[in-house]
Amino acid sequence: MSTKKVEKRSKQYQMRLVEEFRQQLEEQAKADGDSTLATWIKRILRKELSARGIEPKG
Repeated sequence: MSTKKVEKRSKQYQMRLVEEFRQQLEEQAKADGDSTLATWIKRILRKELSARGIEPKG
């Protein structure tokens, strides 16, 4: 009897960034201790929702 692990993944969101802008964002992410730009962006977005009185889901 084999048990398959079902991986729950969220949908990807693509965005285009000018290279210089992306570099600035990556530098700030590293300065804040985030391992990836995506992690940093998600953290900032969660913080913004909280500031607006919205409980982030996820």
